[in-house]
Amino acid sequence: MHITSWQRRAIILWGVSGILLSIASAWGHSDLDPRQSIPNKWETYTLNVPTETAVPTVQVRLLVPRDFEIEMIEHSPLWQITRSRDERGYIQEVTWSGSSIPPQTFAEFKLLVRNPATPGTSLWKIEQYSQDGNVATWEAQTQIVPQASMGGAQRAEEAWRAAQVATTVSLVAIGVSVTLIIVTAIGIVQSGRSQRPDEQS
Repeated sequence: MHITSWQRRAIILWGVSGILLSIASAWGHSDLDPRQSIPNKWETYTLNVPTETAVPTVQVRLLVPRDFEIEMIEHSPLWQITRSRDERGYIQEVTWSGSSIPPQTFAEFKLLVRNPATPGTSLWKIEQYSQDGNVATWEAQTQIVPQASMGGAQRAEEAWRAAQVATTVSLVAIGVSVTLIIVTAIGIVQSGRSQRPDEQS
């Protein structure tokens, strides 16, 4: 079967697009800081939500672990904030809607939270809604540790952040490599197309 030059180009671009989408799906995620804290402390938590796809994020929903007590949520003139409380009156769900996070940008949402009284590990659930109706679900882990062991926990968090930076640098390098592949592939296709009339003559 004969494949024309434009069909070859379309196949190449489709394959590269698939690679880029796979990378974005694997690495793009929402997260919550800090990852470690101490019992009973009033802590400012920051929810980081990036949009690493071509479709804007239009809604974010945070499900709060039962033993955490949200006292206040940072005011935002752009987002409508909805709260849902449990039978104790504690906020268990927070939803930000009515605005958007454009592609390749991120937003931060801050909350003043009282930590649980006892050490342990808790999971926060984050739901990220895209303009096209897709929903991505993430989990963020918070460790509540005794104050005496907080120094080691801080060092572990610093190591984790360094690993995140290294991962970001690696992804940038992958993006540059993929771009070079696209340019080279298009150049090969165009070269073959320009040589074909000479072969026919």
